[in-house]
Amino acid sequence: MEDIIYKRDKFYFIYRVSAVIFNKDKTKILLFYGNDSDYYMLPGGKVHELENSQKAIKREILEELGFKNLKFDFIGISEEIVKDKDFYVHQLTLTYKCIYEGEIIEQSFKSLESDWINFKWIDLDKIKNYNIHPRNIIQIIRNNDSINRIVEVNIWKE
Repeated sequence: MEDIIYKRDKFYFIYRVSAVIFNKDKTKILLFYGNDSDYYMLPGGKVHELENSQKAIKREILEELGFKNLKFDFIGISEEIVKDKDFYVHQLTLTYKCIYEGEIIEQSFKSLESDWINFKWIDLDKIKNYNIHPRNIIQIIRNNDSINRIVEVNIWKE
């Protein structure tokens, strides 16, 4: 199956899923960043053609982290338009939440899928100290018991 990405000239549309993954006492969340990145994002990835978003988030978390048997609940949608050099990216992200019941052995570690993806458990009360992309996703993280939250379009330049 192919990822849902539409490309035309200097325009990309991406359909993505992400997850707010809490530790069992909800004091930490898991974020990721690339080797050359100065910002963090929620774990997740692109939805495949003919794949529903809940199956996509389960697949992505299993592929990247090896976490199995997590229960994902929908918590919000974010939309962003990013100008990166001479092209635009329009991304729609459905966000889910779950609780990781396992023990946190390492605070930082590499993805099972790619060497350039790094994961880090961060304290929820220190989230404001991190450059999280998109920035408005913090609303969804902080209001994790709300559902169907829509985060406004976030337009920013790279």
